[in-house]
Amino acid sequence: MIHEKIKLTVLSKLAVLQGTLRAGFQKVPLKTILVLQFAVVFCIGAQEPVGEVDLSQPLTLEQCIQVGLERSTSMRNARLNLAIQELRVKNARAQYFPQIFSNGNYDFSDRVDFGFEPENYNLGLRGQYTLWDNGQREGGFAQAKESLTATVSRNERTKQDLILDITVAYYDVLKRQELVKVSEQVLARSQENTQRIRDFVEAGTLIPADVATAELREANDELSLLNNSNSLQIAQATLPRLLGLDPGVLLTVSVDESYQLYQERGTIERVEIPIEEAIQIALSTRPEFQERQAQIKSQEWSLTLAKLQRWPRLNADVDYNVNLDDYLRERENFSDFRSWSAGVSLNFTLFDGGILGNRVKELGMQLEQTRENASDLERSVALAVRQAYLTLQRSEIAVDISKKQVTNAQLSLDVIQGRFDVGKAILLELLDAQTSYAQALTNEVNAFYDYKIAQTRLQDAMGVLQ
Repeated sequence: MIHEKIKLTVLSKLAVLQGTLRAGFQKVPLKTILVLQFAVVFCIGAQEPVGEVDLSQPLTLEQCIQVGLERSTSMRNARLNLAIQELRVKNARAQYFPQIFSNGNYDFSDRVDFGFEPENYNLGLRGQYTLWDNGQREGGFAQAKESLTATVSRNERTKQDLILDITVAYYDVLKRQELVKVSEQVLARSQENTQRIRDFVEAGTLIPADVATAELREANDELSLLNNSNSLQIAQATLPRLLGLDPGVLLTVSVDESYQLYQERGTIERVEIPIEEAIQIALSTRPEFQERQAQIKSQEWSLTLAKLQRWPRLNADVDYNVNLDDYLRERENFSDFRSWSAGVSLNFTLFDGGILGNRVKELGMQLEQTRENASDLERSVALAVRQAYLTLQRSEIAVDISKKQVTNAQLSLDVIQGRFDVGKAILLELLDAQTSYAQALTNEVNAFYDYKIAQTRLQDAMGVLQ
């Protein structure tokens, strides 16, 4: 796993360059931007194309994310939304080309008087091309492209949300597994105590009521193991659901190396960037800002197009028709039975009861709403980063405290266990010490994985979760 400081340093440099470009300074070479973007993707977990993932083997977090990005419903819908918007761009571009229609008809009647024949055939072609529309086609095409940009940014947000959900679910499985291990250790100790107390009762050192107390504690520990096992099964069903798989698929996850390192070293990685720098990275990288700006531009074009509806539209029309009925009957001089015409038409609205005017007003008010939401988005993102940052700091401190609690509870249990073995401590003291030790182990597991989740949520709030 890459050190958090390295990741955030690369991201901060990229954020500065992106902010510079947004401010209008074009002096930063595009090559530099691309190199840094590649570094971010390479370092922060863009998924490697490893092909089909073997679901029968323990999965790493990266493999879970890969499966989710390929199979989850949210990402499939995101890809469909992108394809739909690309088609809309193509349709807007197609407005620049002429339209050609074919028409044909066949009439049958029993009337033969007044020049009508029993059967009539007609075939024709009609072409239409817009010569001038005061920029409506340009506006429609530009609006479609802005909508495509908004869709791309929205899909990136969907991707980050999915990665966050998968990461949280993955750590939840790991946490439940560790809690089950703790419960198994505690239950094994309780069973050992119960058997030892039975031996003491047979030796006349303790009374039968002490056995009942030990058995009650053993039953409670067994119930705790059952609860943690059920929670583990729920977590194992939640993870495949997020990956787009059936919840009944039993997935196993790889051993968490970060937890092993924590157990060996007793230390964790800490956030090393100032909170204001984290906020600036978020303001430069969160896809919501690009999406909101694209939405504003798209709505501006909608307003422009609504205003252009008041202007006339100049079209060129060409028609070519063949009277097949007469030609099939006479079978000669085909040119005598065909006709063509060409012309131009100018169309505009004289009166519509105020519909166009009201539409312009409506779009104007919607645009103002979007702009107001865009101005509030920056404040919301800054608040979200600050909350995630402080939560991570609190989680780091909680991990340190939980480590000390485990050490102290272990020392206390060893002392009381030794005193109990020589008859200098009562059973209640031993059981209380064991309970404190079990609770300390549980708190340590919860604190560590809460810290890992808080770390992930900060990356998500900063817009750098990949």
